[in-house]
Amino acid sequence: MDHLLNASSEKFILLFIYCLTLSYGTNCQVIFDDCPNHRCQNGATCIDGVNTYTCQCPPGWTGQFCTDDVDECRLQPNACQNGGTCSNTRNGYNCVCVNGWSGLDCSENIDDCAIEPCTAGSTCIDRVASFVCRCPPGKTGLLCHIDDACISNPCKIGAHCDTNPINGKFICNCPSGYKGRICKEDIDECVIGPNPCEHGGLCKNTEGSFTCYCAPGYTGPRCEHKIKECVFNPCQNDARCFVEMGNYSCMCMATAKDAL
Repeated sequence: MDHLLNASSEKFILLFIYCLTLSYGTNCQVIFDDCPNHRCQNGATCIDGVNTYTCQCPPGWTGQFCTDDVDECRLQPNACQNGGTCSNTRNGYNCVCVNGWSGLDCSENIDDCAIEPCTAGSTCIDRVASFVCRCPPGKTGLLCHIDDACISNPCKIGAHCDTNPINGKFICNCPSGYKGRICKEDIDECVIGPNPCEHGGLCKNTEGSFTCYCAPGYTGPRCEHKIKECVFNPCQNDARCFVEMGNYSCMCMATAKDAL
């Protein structure tokens, strides 16, 4: 009989210990779910802990119980991109985008080519709040809608031709020495202003340019150099140069014929 009692007592003790393990942790602390009566708000998720819990906040909320609104406009960098103006709202924010941008955070570049502004046959290149039309040969203008007057090569003497993007008319950029609407007129540099030849040099006009005939003692394209010690030796056939009275003279080398 005592043996049966001992066996029953042992089973009771084991059952009691098993029940304790269901309600107590390894350190004998009571384990139970703290989340049923949690105070997490605004759709937060309760995470059970030991005799406590934490609140996992959704986007836009912060704080112990997720009751504090996040001010996205104070974040660094600002929630609104590309210069957008940020206005905080409860559980969110609003962006007022600058011209050319759209989207919740102003990150989307508006495609200005979507409305096909360029004339058929041209290529539209989208930019921020603008576009550029790349014209085919023979067309010009902001929308490639004007016939290009430069296609007929109206400018002369190798002048560069540009087209007015408003009216399509050509503009000739004349090279030095020429003028006129199509750069066909020669400029007389000797009469349009002060003598281009220095130190009293004589100016003679040429086609597209001029020539200077220098006074004694000077040389150079504009007679700008004073002859000193025959640096600019004008003598030919190995003749020796001498400076005399601000001018020069040449001493020619004797030939074999002269020697005879």
